[in-house]
Amino acid sequence: MKLRMQITKDRDIRFISHLEYVRTIERAIRRAKLPAAYSEGFNPHMKFALASALGVGVVSYTEFVEIELYEDVDVKAAAEALDKALPRGIRVLMADHVDTHHAALMAQAAGAAYRVTLPFKDDIQEAVAKYNEAETLMFKKAAPKTKAGFKEVDVKFFIPELETIQEGDNTVFSFECKITPTGSMKAVDLLNALNEAYGLQLPVEMADIERLRLYRYAKNGKKIGMLNTDAIKLA
Repeated sequence: MKLRMQITKDRDIRFISHLEYVRTIERAIRRAKLPAAYSEGFNPHMKFALASALGVGVVSYTEFVEIELYEDVDVKAAAEALDKALPRGIRVLMADHVDTHHAALMAQAAGAAYRVTLPFKDDIQEAVAKYNEAETLMFKKAAPKTKAGFKEVDVKFFIPELETIQEGDNTVFSFECKITPTGSMKAVDLLNALNEAYGLQLPVEMADIERLRLYRYAKNGKKIGMLNTDAIKLA
């Protein structure tokens, strides 16, 4: 069986790297003594994966880890054991089991919902309206591994629409972003693209970025959660 759990990356650990986040979870799985399966060969590794990599500095309430087990376990007991073994900053919120023949977790993730808060008081509704009306918005995204050092992407393909509200001295962006097998779009790249295209002065380095939801598509094309509706919730 596979154990799938919704976990967090809280503010306390928002600046650790994705690799360290993964290593922390792997150590916790061992401490929890879950019967995790391992690959074969000279360098066996634990069979577990996350749904989608999370950028440094981003808070998330909706990360997902999937662990392949060599024997069945009680889902609630396993989730509680892992929750106790995890350090401050990572919590287990919900848990469920999936059959081993189901598509891999990473292959199912289709999109994410974000909230981005910026200390910015200027009215940007005109720029947001232009963005929402535009068919495309090309942006040179950093790509250090390529010869050119960047690749040009269409921001609108990944983020079709933006919503913004003012909360005191802050501007709050809400949007959904596609996740594809070849990549996705970082919130900071969206903000930089807005600055470049519409002459804004959004303080990108001060952005408070939260990932609120990850979703997949059902066979009928409807967006659904990464867990079944009867998944177990931890107190």
